[in-house]
Amino acid sequence: MEFKHERCPQDASDETKRKLFEAALKDGMEQINTRGYHKKYAGSGKAVYRVAFAFLGRDDIEMRVEQ
Repeated sequence: MEFKHERCPQDASDETKRKLFEAALKDGMEQINTRGYHKKYAGSGKAVYRVAFAFLGRDDIEMRVEQ
């Protein structure tokens, strides 16, 4: 899992929030893959999920999951 927090103006449009979420989630997944956090679980016989969370303040949260 990787957690990303981005600063977002309170009056940001939905489009601005979407762009911030996409960039943060992409960055989170790239970090998981680059650093290989998931590799130590490969071959365990269990499904391994890579999960990135993006936070834009305390009320706006999204996540992306890849297997």
